[in-house]
Amino acid sequence: MPPTKKPAASRSPARTAFKEPAALKRLGRSLDAAQEALAELRKDTGRDVSQGARDLYKDLRTFVSSARRDSGKLAKALAHDFERAEKELAAAPRSRSRTTATRRSSRQTAARRTSSKTT
Repeated sequence: MPPTKKPAASRSPARTAFKEPAALKRLGRSLDAAQEALAELRKDTGRDVSQGARDLYKDLRTFVSSARRDSGKLAKALAHDFERAEKELAAAPRSRSRTTATRRSSRQTAARRTSSKTT
């Protein structure tokens, strides 16, 4: 059986997938646990607490849910920034090689000028 042909390697470097930071994952798990704890607390206290305690509970629940939503937005923003930086990094070697080539050609031109003056 003949060997299978391998696809030609692409010129662009392989992109690495964005890996969410461990601290952000821990924060998400902690906020999930806080939401669960608040739900259990609500079941335990019921309507037997004062209006002030209910208002504080509601504020805390709103804060935790907002923090959970914002941590998701942060993860998306970090992923976007990572992709943008990766694209800029992939484009950087091309611009460097052009600059290096320009430097070399100007050096060669300068060397020709000095050699023609000496002769």
